[in-house]
Amino acid sequence: MPRHCDDHAIVLAGYGFDEKGPYLSLNEVEDDEQRRYHVQGKLFSLRCHPQRLCVGRFDLETGAKTPCPLRVELLSDAKDDLCPACQEATGFNPSFYYADFVSPQQRAYNLTPHVVYLAYFAPGYVKAGITSAARGVRRLLEQGARAGRIVGRFDDAYQARELEAALCAQEGIAETMRASKKLDLLANVRYDADEARAALDDEAVRLARVEVVGAAGFDGRDLPQDLSRFYFGGPSPACADLQIPDGPADVCAGRCVGMVGGVLVLEQQGTNYLVSLKGWESHRIDLLEDELACTYDFAPQQMSLL
Repeated sequence: MPRHCDDHAIVLAGYGFDEKGPYLSLNEVEDDEQRRYHVQGKLFSLRCHPQRLCVGRFDLETGAKTPCPLRVELLSDAKDDLCPACQEATGFNPSFYYADFVSPQQRAYNLTPHVVYLAYFAPGYVKAGITSAARGVRRLLEQGARAGRIVGRFDDAYQARELEAALCAQEGIAETMRASKKLDLLANVRYDADEARAALDDEAVRLARVEVVGAAGFDGRDLPQDLSRFYFGGPSPACADLQIPDGPADVCAGRCVGMVGGVLVLEQQGTNYLVSLKGWESHRIDLLEDELACTYDFAPQQMSLL
């Protein structure tokens, strides 16, 4: 595969996980194509440029993703990664239950089977969410959950949302979690797969006793699962082996040992460094294969106060 240079514009359109492992979604702007760059085991560097372009559209029925046909450049401070035309074509609003208008695409999507899940990030950090049943575990992986458990299966998104809202009203269950907090937990809090599964078991027992949750369709029969194999192809590295590097925020490099949500785990000289790509989406990037565009200095990990 050739090196991607400045005269061949690439946009980081997102990331995901499939049977081959974690990947970056890259829009080849001139070719109007999106491809998956599987990262695990590869030595590469990424350089992020200020220029931002629309990441394209998503077909809620087929799941197909395509680059923006208009190649719209976004303002540097734009909140959305999509231009208005691609937003309309996609028609998706994750907070549809608060929206004044729901698109025809989303109305059809909402009438497909959905599941409610509990996502475990660290001791004391569990959130609830909903996703299409067809997406399975992929939503948990995109969020960077370390372990997860399905706690409800429904014919549509509206019933699923009722349970999600009931769960989030319970003490200890979050509805949202900042990307910075996830990164902090990944770097600084020990992860144990057995402990995570036990914590989700305990939550299932506790929540099943809450009358309002039981009335909303809570089902704790599904077993919790450790998600490490999707991220690393095996057990997770110990958090003592994970560092958040100092240095420029617009370049990263190393041999990729895995990816947790949108956080690359890049190895240099025996140390694993965590680089969040959350702020890189929609930006034009350079992908340099078999190159180290920057090096990191090892420093003892400091506990965060987040």
